[in-house]
Amino acid sequence: MGTHFIDYQQMIMQAYERKKLNNTLPHGLKHLTPANLKEECLKRCTKEVSRRDEKAIRDFCVDLKEAKDCHAIIQRCHTDKFRPLVNYLKGKSGKPDGKNIELLAWLIDFPGRPWELRKEISADEEVKEEPSLDGISQVTEAPVSAADAPENPPATGIDKPAGEPGIPEIPKIPLGLFGPVGKESEGVKPVEIVKQEEKLKGKSAKILAAAVMLSLVLGTGGMWWWKDKNQTPRSGYCMYWQEDHFEPVACNQKVSNARVIALDTMRLKNLRKITRPDTISYLAVGKVWYLKIDGKLEFYTSGGEHPVIFGRELRPITFYIIDKYIRSGMIANQ
Repeated sequence: MGTHFIDYQQMIMQAYERKKLNNTLPHGLKHLTPANLKEECLKRCTKEVSRRDEKAIRDFCVDLKEAKDCHAIIQRCHTDKFRPLVNYLKGKSGKPDGKNIELLAWLIDFPGRPWELRKEISADEEVKEEPSLDGISQVTEAPVSAADAPENPPATGIDKPAGEPGIPEIPKIPLGLFGPVGKESEGVKPVEIVKQEEKLKGKSAKILAAAVMLSLVLGTGGMWWWKDKNQTPRSGYCMYWQEDHFEPVACNQKVSNARVIALDTMRLKNLRKITRPDTISYLAVGKVWYLKIDGKLEFYTSGGEHPVIFGRELRPITFYIIDKYIRSGMIANQ
């Protein structure tokens, strides 16, 4: 049957909001002005542009001169043509033109673009692998079968990973070098061999102890460095609400038209106002909160107290709210 355009538009806006939340939007989409958006399109033209993307760009700029390339089309495109898309992304306009949605899909590199009749586009297509929050990637080592393992591995530390001390192999003493070997000498080592083994063991123990101490020092230092680096912000900070998120600020600093409150690191990192409510789907249940203020609904990515109106608690979104206000289009008319 194919994906409806309204669902395709919702996937693109969800991808846009996710990139905005993860701070991975390009400059022209972070600082929305018609001029910045046009400049971002010019930069995007420096990459390879497919024929379908070129058609979307021509449709947006209403440029029918096929001899012109992407860069020339955007250069000729009047800056005011980018204003409707800017207003839509800022929440100042309702339903956007389809050509604006396709231009946005090109700018954020949405993999399912463009929309076509009877074309099936899955919501999973737009989910790309992103860096984890702690910046640490997990690598799973392939198991080693018994057949691949050496039958008699050497006792030296040559094959050990770098940073781990190897125990030197004890040199073999030819039998009979210090006397005849018989029942009387079975299990009894000459004094010289015993001394040499003890000396080598003592040396290996010192190397191992030094390596352990070095690992502890590096590990402890690295832990404190990581903790200090990821501590946002340092103690003595407060925060205030700015448009759609909290900003850290020194507690003794005054901010005009804003109330400085005690720092809450969880709310600082997780609470965001959703500026495009029409991107909310049924998957938002359990992940989105809302509150009606002066007859208008506001949506947030975390619960708790309203960031501006103190004493009012945000409520978890429900299927009823999604059906009544979002799927029915009432949000666009607010």
